[in-house]
Amino acid sequence: MTNDMRLTILAYLRIIPAANTDMIARELGLPHRAVQDTLHQMDDDGDVFLRCGWYRLSEASKTSLARG
Repeated sequence: MTNDMRLTILAYLRIIPAANTDMIARELGLPHRAVQDTLHQMDDDGDVFLRCGWYRLSEASKTSLARG
């Protein structure tokens, strides 16, 4: 997982409150597998959570992003 991809996905989910892997990869023009691997790591790290196939920012990420 690259930090740039992680930051890009965080910024995307800040605008789009819920998205699946396909949406994120397609709309950002990123490789599907790389997005999927990054999202899995971000889920493990507590940055996002997955429910019913949709990724959302965790409350911790929202707070961190709000602080800048």
